[in-house]
Amino acid sequence: MAQQAVAPADVAQPEGMKLVGRWLSPDALPTATYAGSTILFKFKHSSTVSADFKVADSKGSQDLFISVTVDGGKPVRMGLSRGDHRGVILASGLSPGIHQVAVRKEGEPGFGALQVAAPKLDVAGRWQAMTDNRPVVEVIGDSDATGICALGPVSPDSAVDIWNSAWASEAVSWVGLLEAGLAAVGHPVDMVDLAISGSKTESEGDTYDLTAPGFSDAKFGEYSAPGRKHASVVFLWGGGNDRHGGGELAGGTLTYEHLSRFEKGIFMQLTKIFARNPDIRVVLLEYTDPTIPDWTPAYNQVQSLFSEDEQKRILRLRVYDPLGKQDACEIDPKGHPNLALHAAWAGQILQWMTSADRLQQLGFPNGEEWGEN
Repeated sequence: MAQQAVAPADVAQPEGMKLVGRWLSPDALPTATYAGSTILFKFKHSSTVSADFKVADSKGSQDLFISVTVDGGKPVRMGLSRGDHRGVILASGLSPGIHQVAVRKEGEPGFGALQVAAPKLDVAGRWQAMTDNRPVVEVIGDSDATGICALGPVSPDSAVDIWNSAWASEAVSWVGLLEAGLAAVGHPVDMVDLAISGSKTESEGDTYDLTAPGFSDAKFGEYSAPGRKHASVVFLWGGGNDRHGGGELAGGTLTYEHLSRFEKGIFMQLTKIFARNPDIRVVLLEYTDPTIPDWTPAYNQVQSLFSEDEQKRILRLRVYDPLGKQDACEIDPKGHPNLALHAAWAGQILQWMTSADRLQQLGFPNGEEWGEN
Protein backbone atom coordinates (compact mmCIF):
# COMPACT_ATOMS: atom_id res chain seq x y z
CA MET A 1 0.00 0.00 0.00
CA ALA A 2 1.68 3.17 -1.17
CA GLN A 3 1.45 6.28 0.95
CA GLN A 4 3.13 9.64 0.59
CA ALA A 5 5.91 10.22 3.06
CA VAL A 6 5.94 13.32 5.23
CA ALA A 7 9.16 14.19 7.03
CA PRO A 8 8.72 13.49 10.77
CA ALA A 9 10.00 16.99 11.53
CA ASP A 10 6.89 18.38 9.82
CA VAL A 11 4.51 16.53 12.14
CA ALA A 12 3.14 18.49 15.10
CA GLN A 13 4.70 17.02 18.22
CA PRO A 14 5.97 18.39 21.53
CA GLU A 15 9.55 19.63 21.72
CA GLY A 16 10.23 16.90 24.27
CA MET A 17 9.46 14.10 21.82
CA LYS A 18 11.96 12.62 19.36
CA LEU A 19 11.45 9.86 16.79
CA VAL A 20 14.53 7.64 16.45
CA GLY A 21 14.77 5.55 13.31
CA ARG A 22 12.83 5.59 10.06
CA TRP A 23 9.36 6.92 10.74
CA LEU A 24 6.61 7.42 8.16
CA SER A 25 4.13 10.18 8.95
CA PRO A 26 1.08 9.85 6.69
CA ASP A 27 -1.89 11.90 7.90
CA ALA A 28 0.27 13.33 10.71
CA LEU A 29 0.40 9.94 12.48
CA PRO A 30 4.01 8.73 12.88
CA THR A 31 4.37 5.07 11.86
CA ALA A 32 7.29 2.66 12.25
CA THR A 33 7.85 -0.91 11.13
CA TYR A 34 11.60 -1.48 11.45
CA ALA A 35 12.90 -3.16 14.60
CA GLY A 36 14.30 -0.79 17.19
CA SER A 37 12.34 2.27 16.06
CA THR A 38 12.07 4.40 19.19
CA ILE A 39 10.15 7.34 20.64
CA LEU A 40 11.94 9.43 23.25
CA PHE A 41 10.00 11.61 25.72
CA LYS A 42 11.80 14.19 27.86
CA PHE A 43 9.87 16.17 30.51
CA LYS A 44 9.73 17.42 34.11
CA HIS A 45 7.13 18.06 36.84
CA SER A 46 5.00 15.09 35.76
CA SER A 47 4.49 11.86 37.69
CA THR A 48 3.15 10.10 34.58
CA VAL A 49 3.56 10.04 30.82
CA SER A 50 1.13 8.37 28.43
CA ALA A 51 0.40 8.16 24.71
CA ASP A 52 -2.06 6.72 22.21
CA PHE A 53 -0.85 3.77 20.13
CA LYS A 54 -2.26 1.88 17.20
CA VAL A 55 -1.05 -1.45 15.85
CA ALA A 56 -1.70 -1.90 12.14
CA ASP A 57 -1.03 -4.76 9.73
CA SER A 58 0.10 -7.17 12.42
CA LYS A 59 0.54 -10.80 11.44
CA GLY A 60 -2.51 -12.76 12.53
CA SER A 61 -3.11 -12.56 16.28
CA GLN A 62 0.56 -11.90 16.99
CA ASP A 63 1.02 -9.12 19.50
CA LEU A 64 3.34 -6.30 18.59
CA PHE A 65 5.73 -5.74 21.49
CA ILE A 66 7.18 -2.52 22.79
CA SER A 67 9.75 -2.08 25.52
CA VAL A 68 9.70 0.93 27.83
CA THR A 69 12.66 2.29 29.78
CA VAL A 70 12.69 5.12 32.32
CA ASP A 71 15.92 7.11 32.64
CA GLY A 72 17.92 4.26 31.11
CA GLY A 73 16.64 1.61 33.52
CA LYS A 74 15.66 -1.98 32.86
CA PRO A 75 13.26 -2.34 29.88
CA VAL A 76 9.68 -3.37 30.63
CA ARG A 77 8.13 -5.33 27.77
CA MET A 78 4.51 -4.75 26.78
CA GLY A 79 2.39 -6.51 24.15
CA LEU A 80 -0.14 -4.57 22.07
CA SER A 81 -2.83 -6.36 20.09
CA ARG A 82 -4.04 -5.12 16.72
CA GLY A 83 -6.11 -1.92 16.88
CA ASP A 84 -6.27 1.25 18.98
CA HIS A 85 -4.82 1.66 22.47
CA ARG A 86 -5.75 4.99 24.04
CA GLY A 87 -3.90 6.61 26.91
CA VAL A 88 -1.33 3.85 27.48
CA ILE A 89 0.52 4.65 30.72
CA LEU A 90 4.24 4.38 29.96
CA ALA A 91 5.57 5.46 33.36
CA SER A 92 4.02 6.52 36.67
CA GLY A 93 5.05 7.50 40.17
CA LEU A 94 7.89 9.67 38.88
CA SER A 95 9.63 12.41 40.89
CA PRO A 96 9.24 16.09 39.87
CA GLY A 97 12.69 16.19 38.23
CA ILE A 98 13.64 15.73 34.59
CA HIS A 99 12.99 12.29 33.12
CA GLN A 100 13.52 10.60 29.78
CA VAL A 101 11.27 7.71 28.76
CA ALA A 102 12.07 5.58 25.71
CA VAL A 103 9.47 3.45 23.92
CA ARG A 104 11.04 0.95 21.52
CA LYS A 105 9.23 -1.04 18.86
CA GLU A 106 10.34 -4.65 18.80
CA GLY A 107 10.03 -7.02 15.90
CA GLU A 108 10.35 -6.76 12.15
CA PRO A 109 7.96 -5.21 9.58
CA GLY A 110 6.14 -8.53 9.24
CA PHE A 111 5.02 -8.30 12.86
CA GLY A 112 3.11 -5.06 12.28
CA ALA A 113 3.33 -1.29 12.24
CA LEU A 114 3.39 0.88 15.37
CA GLN A 115 1.67 4.27 15.27
CA VAL A 116 1.89 6.90 18.02
CA ALA A 117 -0.08 10.04 18.84
CA ALA A 118 -1.17 12.39 21.61
CA PRO A 119 1.56 12.08 24.27
CA LYS A 120 0.32 13.50 27.59
CA LEU A 121 1.80 14.66 30.89
CA ASP A 122 0.20 15.71 34.17
CA VAL A 123 -1.32 19.21 34.25
CA ALA A 124 1.86 20.62 35.80
CA GLY A 125 4.14 18.68 33.44
CA ARG A 126 6.45 20.49 31.04
CA TRP A 127 8.20 19.11 27.97
CA GLN A 128 11.97 19.55 27.83
CA ALA A 129 13.68 20.28 24.51
CA MET A 130 15.74 17.51 22.91
CA THR A 131 19.18 18.79 21.94
CA ASP A 132 21.19 15.61 21.44
CA ASN A 133 23.29 15.06 18.32
CA ARG A 134 24.13 11.41 18.74
CA PRO A 135 25.60 9.49 15.79
CA VAL A 136 23.11 7.46 13.76
CA VAL A 137 24.26 3.86 13.30
CA GLU A 138 22.38 1.71 10.77
CA VAL A 139 22.48 -2.08 10.60
CA ILE A 140 21.55 -3.87 7.37
CA GLY A 141 20.96 -7.61 7.39
CA ASP A 142 18.36 -10.34 7.72
CA SER A 143 16.46 -11.76 10.69
CA ASP A 144 19.72 -12.67 12.43
CA ALA A 145 20.18 -8.96 13.19
CA THR A 146 16.74 -8.53 14.78
CA GLY A 147 17.02 -11.39 17.24
CA ILE A 148 14.17 -13.53 15.93
CA CYS A 149 13.84 -16.58 18.16
CA ALA A 150 16.53 -15.56 20.64
CA LEU A 151 14.35 -17.17 23.30
CA GLY A 152 17.08 -17.78 25.83
CA PRO A 153 20.80 -18.20 26.47
CA VAL A 154 20.84 -21.66 24.86
CA SER A 155 19.02 -23.18 21.90
CA PRO A 156 15.90 -25.34 22.24
CA ASP A 157 16.22 -29.08 21.74
CA SER A 158 13.65 -29.03 18.94
CA ALA A 159 12.26 -26.58 16.41
CA VAL A 160 10.18 -23.65 17.67
CA ASP A 161 7.69 -21.62 15.63
CA ILE A 162 8.72 -17.93 15.56
CA TRP A 163 5.15 -16.71 15.00
CA ASN A 164 4.01 -16.66 18.61
CA SER A 165 3.65 -14.07 21.34
CA ALA A 166 6.44 -15.55 23.47
CA TRP A 167 9.30 -14.84 21.07
CA ALA A 168 11.84 -12.17 22.00
CA SER A 169 13.19 -9.75 19.41
CA GLU A 170 15.25 -6.54 19.28
CA ALA A 171 15.75 -6.24 23.05
CA VAL A 172 18.04 -9.28 22.96
CA SER A 173 19.56 -8.98 19.47
CA TRP A 174 23.24 -8.14 19.00
CA VAL A 175 22.09 -4.78 17.64
CA GLY A 176 20.17 -3.91 20.82
CA LEU A 177 22.93 -5.27 23.03
CA LEU A 178 25.54 -3.21 21.16
CA GLU A 179 23.45 -0.07 21.58
CA ALA A 180 23.15 -0.69 25.32
CA GLY A 181 26.86 -1.46 25.58
CA LEU A 182 27.87 1.76 23.85
CA ALA A 183 25.60 3.80 26.11
CA ALA A 184 27.03 2.09 29.19
CA VAL A 185 30.57 3.21 28.33
CA GLY A 186 29.50 6.79 27.63
CA HIS A 187 29.01 6.63 23.87
CA PRO A 188 25.25 6.69 23.14
CA VAL A 189 24.08 6.32 19.54
CA ASP A 190 20.77 6.19 17.69
CA MET A 191 20.82 2.57 16.51
CA VAL A 192 18.56 1.88 13.51
CA ASP A 193 17.99 -1.80 12.67
CA LEU A 194 16.99 -2.15 9.00
CA ALA A 195 17.05 -5.96 8.95
CA ILE A 196 14.16 -7.96 7.47
CA SER A 197 13.44 -11.69 7.63
CA GLY A 198 14.29 -13.67 4.53
CA SER A 199 16.30 -10.88 2.93
CA LYS A 200 19.46 -11.31 0.90
CA THR A 201 21.92 -8.71 -0.29
CA GLU A 202 20.02 -7.95 -3.50
CA SER A 203 16.68 -7.37 -1.74
CA GLU A 204 18.36 -5.37 1.02
CA GLY A 205 19.57 -2.95 -1.64
CA ASP A 206 15.92 -2.25 -2.50
CA THR A 207 14.61 -1.95 1.05
CA TYR A 208 17.39 0.48 2.01
CA ASP A 209 15.34 3.19 0.27
CA LEU A 210 12.14 2.46 2.20
CA THR A 211 10.70 4.17 5.26
CA ALA A 212 8.23 1.58 6.56
CA PRO A 213 8.29 -1.70 4.60
CA GLY A 214 5.30 -3.94 5.10
CA PHE A 215 3.09 -0.91 5.72
CA SER A 216 4.09 1.50 2.97
CA ASP A 217 6.51 1.62 0.04
CA ALA A 218 7.20 5.33 0.62
CA LYS A 219 10.81 6.36 0.13
CA PHE A 220 12.86 7.40 3.14
CA GLY A 221 13.80 11.07 3.36
CA GLU A 222 16.01 11.88 6.34
CA TYR A 223 16.12 11.32 10.08
CA SER A 224 13.99 13.59 12.23
CA ALA A 225 15.16 16.59 14.20
CA PRO A 226 16.70 17.11 16.66
CA GLY A 227 19.63 14.97 15.69
CA ARG A 228 21.50 14.03 12.57
CA LYS A 229 19.75 13.85 9.22
CA HIS A 230 21.92 11.04 7.89
CA ALA A 231 23.72 7.96 9.18
CA SER A 232 27.25 8.19 10.56
CA VAL A 233 28.10 4.47 10.40
CA VAL A 234 26.50 1.54 8.59
CA PHE A 235 27.13 -2.08 9.55
CA LEU A 236 26.54 -4.26 6.49
CA TRP A 237 26.27 -8.02 6.92
CA GLY A 238 24.94 -10.65 4.57
CA GLY A 239 23.49 -12.88 7.25
CA GLY A 240 22.44 -16.50 7.22
CA ASN A 241 20.36 -16.17 4.04
CA ASP A 242 23.58 -15.35 2.16
CA ARG A 243 25.37 -18.21 3.89
CA HIS A 244 26.81 -19.64 0.67
CA GLY A 245 26.46 -16.59 -1.56
CA GLY A 246 29.64 -15.07 -0.19
CA GLY A 247 31.67 -17.81 -1.85
CA GLU A 248 30.48 -16.83 -5.32
CA LEU A 249 32.90 -14.54 -7.17
CA ALA A 250 32.74 -12.53 -10.38
CA GLY A 251 33.13 -14.52 -13.58
CA GLY A 252 35.33 -12.96 -16.23
CA THR A 253 36.33 -9.29 -16.29
CA LEU A 254 35.84 -7.55 -12.95
CA THR A 255 32.89 -5.31 -13.85
CA TYR A 256 29.44 -4.92 -12.30
CA GLU A 257 27.90 -7.07 -15.05
CA HIS A 258 30.15 -10.01 -14.13
CA LEU A 259 29.65 -9.84 -10.36
CA SER A 260 27.88 -12.69 -8.59
CA ARG A 261 24.37 -12.09 -7.19
CA PHE A 262 25.82 -11.71 -3.71
CA GLU A 263 28.39 -9.19 -4.94
CA LYS A 264 25.82 -7.21 -6.94
CA GLY A 265 23.71 -6.90 -3.82
CA ILE A 266 26.66 -5.59 -1.80
CA PHE A 267 27.60 -3.20 -4.62
CA MET A 268 24.03 -1.85 -4.83
CA GLN A 269 23.85 -1.32 -1.09
CA LEU A 270 27.21 0.46 -0.91
CA THR A 271 26.26 2.69 -3.86
CA LYS A 272 23.03 3.79 -2.17
CA ILE A 273 24.68 4.22 1.23
CA PHE A 274 27.38 6.49 -0.16
CA ALA A 275 24.84 8.49 -2.18
CA ARG A 276 22.57 9.12 0.82
CA ASN A 277 25.04 9.68 3.65
CA PRO A 278 27.88 12.24 3.39
CA ASP A 279 31.06 11.23 5.25
CA ILE A 280 29.64 7.78 6.03
CA ARG A 281 31.82 4.93 7.32
CA VAL A 282 30.71 1.46 6.24
CA VAL A 283 31.73 -1.61 8.25
CA LEU A 284 31.55 -4.87 6.30
CA LEU A 285 30.99 -7.67 8.81
CA GLU A 286 32.34 -11.13 8.05
CA TYR A 287 31.51 -14.41 9.70
CA THR A 288 34.01 -16.96 10.87
CA ASP A 289 31.88 -20.10 10.80
CA PRO A 290 32.64 -23.57 9.40
CA THR A 291 29.37 -23.59 7.40
CA ILE A 292 29.92 -20.19 5.73
CA PRO A 293 32.46 -19.55 2.94
CA ASP A 294 35.05 -16.84 3.44
CA TRP A 295 33.47 -13.59 2.26
CA THR A 296 36.77 -11.70 2.05
CA PRO A 297 37.44 -12.42 -1.66
CA ALA A 298 33.93 -11.25 -2.63
CA TYR A 299 34.23 -8.10 -0.51
CA ASN A 300 37.63 -7.40 -2.08
CA GLN A 301 36.24 -7.59 -5.59
CA VAL A 302 33.30 -5.30 -4.82
CA GLN A 303 35.38 -2.76 -2.90
CA SER A 304 37.83 -2.44 -5.81
CA LEU A 305 35.06 -1.04 -8.03
CA PHE A 306 34.63 2.09 -5.87
CA SER A 307 36.62 5.29 -5.88
CA GLU A 308 39.77 5.64 -3.77
CA ASP A 309 37.97 7.96 -1.34
CA GLU A 310 35.04 5.57 -0.97
CA GLN A 311 37.37 2.61 -0.44
CA LYS A 312 39.00 4.46 2.46
CA ARG A 313 35.58 4.75 4.10
CA ILE A 314 35.00 0.97 4.02
CA LEU A 315 36.24 -0.94 7.08
CA ARG A 316 36.24 -4.68 7.80
CA LEU A 317 35.49 -6.66 10.93
CA ARG A 318 35.42 -10.42 11.36
CA VAL A 319 33.02 -11.72 14.02
CA TYR A 320 33.44 -15.21 15.40
CA ASP A 321 30.90 -17.88 16.30
CA PRO A 322 31.92 -19.35 19.66
CA LEU A 323 32.01 -23.11 19.33
CA GLY A 324 28.70 -24.73 20.23
CA LYS A 325 26.64 -21.54 20.26
CA GLN A 326 25.41 -21.45 16.65
CA ASP A 327 22.01 -23.07 17.17
CA ALA A 328 18.64 -21.46 17.72
CA CYS A 329 15.12 -22.24 16.54
CA GLU A 330 12.31 -22.18 13.96
CA ILE A 331 11.78 -24.97 11.41
CA ASP A 332 15.48 -25.80 11.49
CA PRO A 333 16.80 -25.57 15.07
CA LYS A 334 20.00 -24.15 13.56
CA GLY A 335 18.10 -21.44 11.71
CA HIS A 336 18.74 -18.47 14.02
CA PRO A 337 21.36 -17.50 16.61
CA ASN A 338 20.54 -17.82 20.28
CA LEU A 339 21.06 -15.16 22.93
CA ALA A 340 24.55 -16.38 23.82
CA LEU A 341 25.67 -15.89 20.23
CA HIS A 342 24.05 -12.45 20.03
CA ALA A 343 25.90 -11.46 23.19
CA ALA A 344 29.18 -12.76 21.74
CA TRP A 345 28.73 -10.74 18.52
CA ALA A 346 27.79 -7.57 20.41
CA GLY A 347 30.79 -7.93 22.71
CA GLN A 348 33.21 -8.37 19.81
CA ILE A 349 31.87 -5.36 17.91
CA LEU A 350 31.80 -3.18 21.05
CA GLN A 351 35.40 -4.02 21.85
CA TRP A 352 36.44 -3.21 18.28
CA MET A 353 34.53 0.11 18.23
CA THR A 354 36.03 1.32 21.50
CA SER A 355 39.61 0.22 20.82
CA ALA A 356 42.43 2.76 20.37
CA ASP A 357 41.83 5.32 17.60
CA ARG A 358 38.74 3.45 16.33
CA LEU A 359 36.28 6.23 17.18
CA GLN A 360 38.32 8.67 15.12
CA GLN A 361 38.52 6.16 12.28
CA LEU A 362 34.73 5.81 12.39
CA GLY A 363 34.39 9.58 12.14
CA PHE A 364 32.82 10.11 15.57
CA PRO A 365 33.59 13.28 17.54
CA ASN A 366 36.13 13.12 20.34
CA GLY A 367 34.97 13.43 23.92
CA GLU A 368 33.59 11.17 26.59
CA GLU A 369 29.98 11.86 25.65
CA TRP A 370 29.17 11.84 21.94
CA GLY A 371 25.78 13.34 22.65
CA GLU A 372 27.32 16.55 23.98
CA ASN A 373 29.47 17.21 20.90
